[in-house]
Amino acid sequence: MQNQITTIDFNCDWYLKDYNLIPRTTPGDMTREDIISFLGTLEVDAVELMHDYWKDLPAATVRGIAHAAGLSIHCYIFMLDLALPVAQRGQAIDQLKTILDRVSELRAPTAMIVPGLIKENHTLDEQREWMIDGLRASADLARKYKLILLAENIDLGATRPLMGHAVDCRTLCEAVGSPAFRLIYDCGAPRVNNEDPVDALRTMAPYIGHVHLKNNRRLHPSDEVERSLESDHGERFTGCNLDQGEVDLPAVINELGQLDYQGAIALEYQGQEDPRKALPHNISILHHLISGHGESA
Repeated sequence: MQNQITTIDFNCDWYLKDYNLIPRTTPGDMTREDIISFLGTLEVDAVELMHDYWKDLPAATVRGIAHAAGLSIHCYIFMLDLALPVAQRGQAIDQLKTILDRVSELRAPTAMIVPGLIKENHTLDEQREWMIDGLRASADLARKYKLILLAENIDLGATRPLMGHAVDCRTLCEAVGSPAFRLIYDCGAPRVNNEDPVDALRTMAPYIGHVHLKNNRRLHPSDEVERSLESDHGERFTGCNLDQGEVDLPAVINELGQLDYQGAIALEYQGQEDPRKALPHNISILHHLISGHGESA
């Protein structure tokens, strides 16, 4: 396998001084510019950026920061709730136009959207239909910009009921029915959603346009961890190094090889270890897995 390898600025969220999206009890010591400079020292081909970190800066400035680190921008990641009645959705589509303008200025070929947040006063089916309608309009816009819009099998609790399970993601992509909208396969999310990662991959396979490779493990009562996620079945999981979790990554990589997947693979890290130590280790493991086509690191 000769896939492009990317990494995400969110991998360093736990160590950000400002702008961090995950609350922590002690402040980090890295600026967002520090993070990009550091990511440029890794054996990666490109970077993926979170809109919430960079939305206050002109796109040309952000592109310049990445360029100075020797990195192109592969994907721009944002949240935009499309699971809204049509009367309220127009404003969201206007926001999307602004974001896609920015993605185009960043010269990123893809954009990842988190496209819905569940609401208690509407049925899940109703919200899913609204989201599908919104994604159809969004995909039409993305096609005009010559971009691919992506969404993942997500483990975020506020979105998981809409598109956490692999079959929900596949059904969603089929319903949108546009080549400008594709799926990200996140290999760690199925465990939080009580699914087998390889089975989820096979379900999503026809529509996969990107892959997030990460690992996680169940928390034990004695663990002292601030950063964790509760699963659909009441267990808590925490992110960890690729070689320390419970996802069978060699099996995932082997299945990607069987599927002849040739797209980008992003390293995703959601642990609490200093990324300046964790990310070089994990990038090395990722390269080993890909070059060995799934052999254990």
